[in-house]
Amino acid sequence: MQTDDHLQDEIERVVALALHEDRAREDVTSLATMDENLSGVAMFDAREPGIMAGGIVVAAVYAALDPLISVESRVAEGGSFGAGDALLAARGPARALLQGERVALNLLQRLCATASATARYVALAKPFGVDILDTRKTTPGLRALEKYAVRCGGGVNHRLDLASM
Repeated sequence: MQTDDHLQDEIERVVALALHEDRAREDVTSLATMDENLSGVAMFDAREPGIMAGGIVVAAVYAALDPLISVESRVAEGGSFGAGDALLAARGPARALLQGERVALNLLQRLCATASATARYVALAKPFGVDILDTRKTTPGLRALEKYAVRCGGGVNHRLDLASM
């Protein structure tokens, strides 16, 4: 699933705000207990089956924290996964991996849940030839990301904002 410039700008804005809110770069635990040269791997595994949405957001979280972190997607955006499946693997400086963990997980969980719920409704509507459309009634500040997740789940975006028809 491709991203447009607007979505990429929104991802970067949301990630910057979330990392600032969590004060991720000031994580007292990782700063006090981890050597700055220690490398690690963070695995993002599914607890239940669903539809992937948000790998691009996890990559943006870690890119904002440390350019040495690489994120490998194991499931394509919009792809289905089962319980226990590995969704993503992030490799790089362990401090930065831990500093971004909560922000990355929160956004990934929210977007996968939105895509998964959408996919369930799309499957129910398919025999009737009906499209599932989203709404502007989204979480403040997360509209572009939540609408992206709807597309990952097979839904159709309606209006992005009040200026749209």
